[in-house]
Amino acid sequence: MSNVELLTDGSPEVQEMFAQIKEKFGEVAPPFRAMANHPEYLKMVLNKMNVVMGSDALDLKTKLAIAFTVSTLNNCEFCITMYAKQLHEAGFTDQQLVEILAVVDLVGAMNHFNNGMLIRPGKV
Repeated sequence: MSNVELLTDGSPEVQEMFAQIKEKFGEVAPPFRAMANHPEYLKMVLNKMNVVMGSDALDLKTKLAIAFTVSTLNNCEFCITMYAKQLHEAGFTDQQLVEILAVVDLVGAMNHFNNGMLIRPGKV
């Protein structure tokens, strides 16, 4: 259960943002409904999403893979589920999703080892 009301409507500004969200994503997901309690914040998040996800410096598949990885590291069940679905829709196989997390596992383990051993960067 959410800590705040998940709004289904609101001010004209909120209703307009919900319409844009629904047009882009097919629905207004719970995080956006929660953010609508603070319309200025919702607007800022939507603008940030448009800037970051709309940039072509990285392709969408790479961005989705990064988003899935960060969501996994942050243990966000909602986002893990959403990004895994989007990755599948973008053509990723189950093996590729597992490989993303295998890389996280490998690099994370190496990071912990290096930190524990106080291994610092130097000449390679």
